[in-house]
Amino acid sequence: MPDQIPGEDLRDYVTKPLLDRITDQAVDSDYKAAAARRDPAGEEPTRRRRPGLWAMVVVGLFALLATTAAVQTSRNEDVRQTSRQVLVDRIEQRQDAIAELHQEISELSKDAQGREATLNALGQRAEAASAAAAATAEKTGFAPVTGSGIRITIDNAADGSEGGTVRDYDLAVIVNGLWQAGATAVAVDGQRVTPRSGVITSGATLRMNDVSLSPPYEVSAIGDTRTLAARFAETVSGAMIHTTTQDYGMPYDVENIERLTLPAAPPGLLELTHLGTKSKDEGSKGSAKPTDKTDEDSEQNSEGDREE
Repeated sequence: MPDQIPGEDLRDYVTKPLLDRITDQAVDSDYKAAAARRDPAGEEPTRRRRPGLWAMVVVGLFALLATTAAVQTSRNEDVRQTSRQVLVDRIEQRQDAIAELHQEISELSKDAQGREATLNALGQRAEAASAAAAATAEKTGFAPVTGSGIRITIDNAADGSEGGTVRDYDLAVIVNGLWQAGATAVAVDGQRVTPRSGVITSGATLRMNDVSLSPPYEVSAIGDTRTLAARFAETVSGAMIHTTTQDYGMPYDVENIERLTLPAAPPGLLELTHLGTKSKDEGSKGSAKPTDKTDEDSEQNSEGDREE
């Protein structure tokens, strides 16, 4: 129930119709009570003026807060601007560093391409040098070689006569004649003939490349089977060895071989210590490239020795 308005008679309040009472109390009873407490002059009590002072204090505090917020915001903005500039500077530095790295990569790539080209050129030169070395090794006898050619077999006479014994210069004459006939590689009893090889007599034994040889002696040569045997027979060496074997009854045979494999000479022949010690003794016995004068000298020596 609404409170009774001060100054209103209780009887009237109780007996007044509800609708009228609601209409009369449309204005807040608290507001009416406050209006009733005004002094006769209509002035507010001194106590009611204080909210204005508090409002000024609140406004001042609000203004202070707003100013502080503005200052702080300004400072934060300065910090943000500084941070942004720092980030921009870092980004630019990183971009410059990346550009330098790209430049360095480009230079290294060019250098690598140049080195690769040089390496390829060196590889080609190495292959050419290796091929040349292999060819030279085959020609000089320090590498094995396979091909078609001829095989000459010569043996001591059956009667055991001294004249019918195969001597070192007999094998040297055959080797020289094969070189003249166009042979590209020669071996005696499996010992490869090289510019530093030679057949020598050691007592009653023939030796080549410090290896003893035994009859029947086989001289193998790589060359054209269509012409090598015929051209050998036409040389002075071929004619001389044919005459010698016929005169003393020495077994002698020449045959074409479709596939011959001549081994490499011993690696020890490449040592420089052999120079000067064997070249004088072996120079005229089984040299790699003979001359006609060698054949003539061999023929003369052969005839003189066998006559004795």
